[in-house]
Amino acid sequence: MKGLLIAGTLALATPAAAVEYLEDGPYAHRRSLILTVGPGATYSERISGDAAVSGLAGHLDLGAAITVGYEGDEVFLLARGSTGRPGEELALITGYRSMFGSESWRTFFDLGVSVRPISGPWLGPRIGFGARHTLSDHFALYGGLGFTFGFGSGLRADTELFTGLQWIIPVGSAS
Repeated sequence: MKGLLIAGTLALATPAAAVEYLEDGPYAHRRSLILTVGPGATYSERISGDAAVSGLAGHLDLGAAITVGYEGDEVFLLARGSTGRPGEELALITGYRSMFGSESWRTFFDLGVSVRPISGPWLGPRIGFGARHTLSDHFALYGGLGFTFGFGSGLRADTELFTGLQWIIPVGSAS
């Protein structure tokens, strides 16, 4: 009798667990709007005409993203204000963030474009990588390392460390 009770419990629990897995799996991901804010530091080297400037600057990022697909990948746009040795700058950065992993700790890879309309102008590619830790359904912390190259008013190269907080707002289904 005890064996029959255990077998019956397992038979009932297995379909329930399978349904729960499907509800929590990739088919349940919703489209989300993500608002970001975070500080960081950038080391810049730039050459314009006969002048070369290099130095460290602090920056603040304000941005937004929307998730695409079922893996939580993001299309993002952020404004970065910085001040330091190279001078005060504003950068607009847009791109695609590919997320990897399915637990609370995830890694990511960014591929994008950076535009600096005031200090240059400068335009160039940006790559980045990092990690994100989900704190709850609505908040996550992230950090990473990025590289930007700029062309326009000379040449420039930037290496950045970035961190921040993401506010995740569900806005619909991913289908």
